[in-house]
Amino acid sequence: MSEKRYVLETYALSKKYKDKLAVDCVNMHIEEGDIYGFVGENGAGKTTIIRLITGLANPTSGRYALFGINSADKRIGEARKLMSGIVEAVSVNRSMNALDNLKLQCLINDTKKTDEELINLINRVGLVYNEIAKKKAGDFSLGMRQRLGLAIAMISDPKFIVLDEPMNGLDPQGFIDVRETIIKLNKEGVTFLISSHILSELDKVCNKIGVISHGKLLDEISIDDLHAKSRKKIVIVANEIEDIKDYLVSKLDLKEIEVENETLFIFDDVDINLVMSSLVNGNKLVKDICVKEDTIEDYYINLVVGGKHA
Repeated sequence: MSEKRYVLETYALSKKYKDKLAVDCVNMHIEEGDIYGFVGENGAGKTTIIRLITGLANPTSGRYALFGINSADKRIGEARKLMSGIVEAVSVNRSMNALDNLKLQCLINDTKKTDEELINLINRVGLVYNEIAKKKAGDFSLGMRQRLGLAIAMISDPKFIVLDEPMNGLDPQGFIDVRETIIKLNKEGVTFLISSHILSELDKVCNKIGVISHGKLLDEISIDDLHAKSRKKIVIVANEIEDIKDYLVSKLDLKEIEVENETLFIFDDVDINLVMSSLVNGNKLVKDICVKEDTIEDYYINLVVGGKHA
């Protein structure tokens, strides 16, 4: 089994503004190749953490590491050269076309790129240069400007890109455009941290999410595990729950079944009517039986309000 290589780790990272603890002892883990979704309500602490790891703010306590280099290490500046990001808003000059925007960014970053390299970058993020060459960025759709923002972020050939609320204000086509671009760049070797309060959109692009609320990181979970928690199941509540479990397993050859206190969860693809008839035929008494199909939003809400994971 290969050793995990972390692009970002935080260790009890905290940030206090006067009397408000905006970030409270957060321990994050982003591996190389992740598209890590950072989800939480507005004001949860997402942007503050992004400002901390990008060097725009200093922690009150705790630390972080980029590509294995500690934030207190003098080499952290070199590590930051491997990352790029869009924090809070895409910054483009609306009076310029895409190519001139990239040239301007090259000047700002003291980066040398040929026109051909920049045009390839424009095409790489899903903007077709021949179609937009004479078009000013101010005439772009919001989704196109987000893609141009990604191209600007890619000028330094980063290995890690941080995006703060990249889906805000996008129409459905804009969602699709930006999502496809992120997935494409990820397949080319770029790791992403994407903050959002729209869990349903993160679900379509991320392989892992971290849930934050009121400055605390409540959970880190893979999308596969999240879907496992959110899948359809038959729920049975009864006093003799272990007896019922053994009975149903023997009668229906169930494989995916769990017990928690007086509740039985059946994850097998089995009709509830078949389960009910089996219980009746076996004279098994239950308090309640139903089909429950939680969504990933249910999981998030249950977690944030302090309930159990779905």
